[in-house]
Amino acid sequence: MKRISKESYNWAAGSYVDLFLAAAVTQVLFAVSIYWVLFVDSSLVSGSTPDGSTLWSSNLPLLSIGIMAGVGWMMAIVLGIGFDITPLNFKTAPFDQTLISMVAALNIAGQSLMFIGIISGDFELFRQLGLMGVTLLGTSLIMVGPLTFRFFRTRASSRDKIGPWSYGPAFGLPVIGMMTILAWLFADSDIFLELYWTVLIDSFWGMMAFAVILGHFHGRCGWELMDSKQTHLAFKVFVALCVLHIALVFANEIGQISEEWVNATFSLPLVWIFFIARPDRIWKKVREGEPHSTQMLSAHSLLLVTIVVGIYEGAFMENDTGMFYSRFLLLLGVATQAIWAAGDWLHDDHRHKPVKERNDPWPNIISMFIAMAGIVYLFVDAIGSGLPQIELVKLLTIVFLAFGFLDYLLWMVKDAVFGYNDWQRIPMFYGDNDLNVNEEDPYDIGVAESE
Repeated sequence: MKRISKESYNWAAGSYVDLFLAAAVTQVLFAVSIYWVLFVDSSLVSGSTPDGSTLWSSNLPLLSIGIMAGVGWMMAIVLGIGFDITPLNFKTAPFDQTLISMVAALNIAGQSLMFIGIISGDFELFRQLGLMGVTLLGTSLIMVGPLTFRFFRTRASSRDKIGPWSYGPAFGLPVIGMMTILAWLFADSDIFLELYWTVLIDSFWGMMAFAVILGHFHGRCGWELMDSKQTHLAFKVFVALCVLHIALVFANEIGQISEEWVNATFSLPLVWIFFIARPDRIWKKVREGEPHSTQMLSAHSLLLVTIVVGIYEGAFMENDTGMFYSRFLLLLGVATQAIWAAGDWLHDDHRHKPVKERNDPWPNIISMFIAMAGIVYLFVDAIGSGLPQIELVKLLTIVFLAFGFLDYLLWMVKDAVFGYNDWQRIPMFYGDNDLNVNEEDPYDIGVAESE
């Protein structure tokens, strides 16, 4: 590996490719895992084997699905984006290529072990491989954690427009890494699992999804949705609401309070970030024809649906559903579309493609819309509406999700593997005119060029 100067901070530009490819491949494994758990080997989630004997824990299969998404391929995408543009924004790169390679390898290996365990048909093997998998995934996040503090110390010189939203989510990575390992070890504890989902999905991915959405509209598109003071206030209030939500849910789980409606506080942080982002300004810019990502707009709009579902499910259905529908919408509807859209635009920035010439991934957007509509349909049925064709809707929901994942994989293979003809290592917009563009390219796949 080529030696990288300590004074350099732009050498990591372009490093997103490895992690994006890792995410693209493991998304397909994730889709197969969902199908397997729900339709092929349902004994994993029913809690009993075909002969009627009870498994020691029925939480592990669904836990594995959540971890493969929230700590696996989704995390690979946001880490890829972070490794790529954060050094350009903060003018420092306190890591090397070895760390990026290790994170990518641990991410792929961890998810692969969990996938093998799921399709093995042997519950004990699944439990053991799953423990190995979550250990690798958790370790990858713990390794990245210290970088956040190094970036934080240089925040005064940051060119980033979204303030604490650019580094705030990363402070939670070591905590999530450790909790992921513990969640597998204590999978029979409903209290700890609820705490884990509250931290991972409700708080971290809620924060990350909004950070990406705000970074696109406010930062990348320059729509000026809020000033610096409002940005910091939005972050502080969001964190406070998340802490309140976690505390109330935990107190309810351990019996300190007995009000089931506290689970509806799931929607409090989401209500705050939805309105503080000034949807009126966003839609005004959209109506004016300002260039933007339609998939990012879809993610932001789906926040409102998630809020409504979260309020009803938390207040009236939590004991029956475990906030499944709300968390599914937030994780695989809002957050997934947001990070896909951000990755798409970042790749086009590396191609220096003018924003007015960029194409939206309509097949992906439509497939995700249908999949999320299926989740809402299943939610309405769970209320007690008695809707028809439930099994068919479940199957179609998984099929359209899988199509979205496959479409992302094909895009990565087409554009990221074979589409280097117009690729530049330094992305437009994020590149600065003081970059040392004559530095050696550690990837040897593009020409360093600033906007």
